[in-house]
Amino acid sequence: MYTVTKNTKLISLVLMLTGVFALGYGFIKGAGHHTDEEITHQVKAFADDVQSEVSDDTNDSDQAPYVSLFQKIEEELHVHFSQEEIYEAQDVNDVVHATIHALHAKGQRPWSSLLVAAIFFLGVSLLSLFFLALQYVAEVGWSVVLKRVLMAVGTFLPYVAVVIFIIILTAGFHLFGNHTYHWMAEGIMNPESANYDAIIAGKEGYLNFGFFFVRALIYFAGWFWALKKLISLSLQEDIDGGVGYYAASKKVSAIFLVFFAVTSSMLAWDWIMSIDTHWFSTLFGWYVFASMFVTALVVIFMLVVHLKNQGQLQLVNDSHIHDLGKFIFAFSIFWTYLWFSQFMLIWYANIPEEVTYYIARFDEYKVPFITALVLNFAVPIVMLMSRDSKRVPGIVLTIGSIVLVGHYLDFFVMIMPGTVGSHWHIGFVEIGTFLGFAGLFIRVVTKKLASMELTPKNHPMLKESKHFHI
Repeated sequence: MYTVTKNTKLISLVLMLTGVFALGYGFIKGAGHHTDEEITHQVKAFADDVQSEVSDDTNDSDQAPYVSLFQKIEEELHVHFSQEEIYEAQDVNDVVHATIHALHAKGQRPWSSLLVAAIFFLGVSLLSLFFLALQYVAEVGWSVVLKRVLMAVGTFLPYVAVVIFIIILTAGFHLFGNHTYHWMAEGIMNPESANYDAIIAGKEGYLNFGFFFVRALIYFAGWFWALKKLISLSLQEDIDGGVGYYAASKKVSAIFLVFFAVTSSMLAWDWIMSIDTHWFSTLFGWYVFASMFVTALVVIFMLVVHLKNQGQLQLVNDSHIHDLGKFIFAFSIFWTYLWFSQFMLIWYANIPEEVTYYIARFDEYKVPFITALVLNFAVPIVMLMSRDSKRVPGIVLTIGSIVLVGHYLDFFVMIMPGTVGSHWHIGFVEIGTFLGFAGLFIRVVTKKLASMELTPKNHPMLKESKHFHI
């Protein structure tokens, strides 16, 4: 039996506390902002204070209008404006709009950071469950010795669910500065409102809070059911033996895979793509799936190596390590294919409402956008191409760690442009929130691993997995 060491417990605790402090810091820093009407009044008061400077700026052909006003707002309200916002402002109303956006982004920052981390670890836990179900349906023998690891990783799903429901509810009821989903804004679908958006209103049948919340409940209910059934059947198989539990696991897995095929795309539409409400891509569900699957495979690999180093999983050999490495390599290439396919089709068509998605990312998120592509494609294809490299745990761990950073940036670039716009950071709030999630993940998964035998006793294909060599 695996035992959670004191060092592991301590590390997970430190990481969780870091996450709590990071989120707390983010919420405190973003708190205290007033309504849009109060912000408007405040900006106009600042404009009166710097009236002479504004006039001078306006008369200076080499300088953007309202530079002094922007500087005043930055000093007083502790926000930052991009050069584009400063130079595009033609009147005080433009300055007001930019200020409202900057303050909303400041309050939104911890919520967006939380969503990025939640989506990242949702992918790890959910796609581990998918990988487990796939092994059953495909009647795969090589992975039997890894199945308990897949089950343990899947048990993190309920914790992700709590966070996602908190985000959904606070956004839906406009609590604590959560403006993650623009289509939830007040009056956005009301033709008589100043906030009315005809395009978003046209999607009201799907994008409404009630249906949005119910869909989330259905997703998690289906995933929880499959996870609970597969773990229960596997543990009971250890006691009773026979092939009945294996057959039942195949049926549950088949049902889950059909359900997953639908919900994996829908979760991407709901929780990520709906942030950029005007934009859509028919490839987006597959793209998110690929990113999630690679992250899950890397985390599974890390756990397997960790357990091997702890003297566990004695039946895991170089061939098992090699197969996991092949999966990481293959789906890194698959992710790149989808990345290029989505980008190329949108770029070639050059339709304004489609290209705006990439324009925002090239203009304001160029560094993380390009870095994610390099880390997720160039590094794996160069370092994991050879057969030997995929059989050396140290190499795969190094490349896997780089890939995890790359896919965090991938989710970051998916979410942040539509929530905080140009006012993004990768600092203590973002990194700390991710580390907090990682600490909780380590605690939950290692505790689950310690509660069960790591090698299934009576699985009908255990012998095949034990003698797996390629």
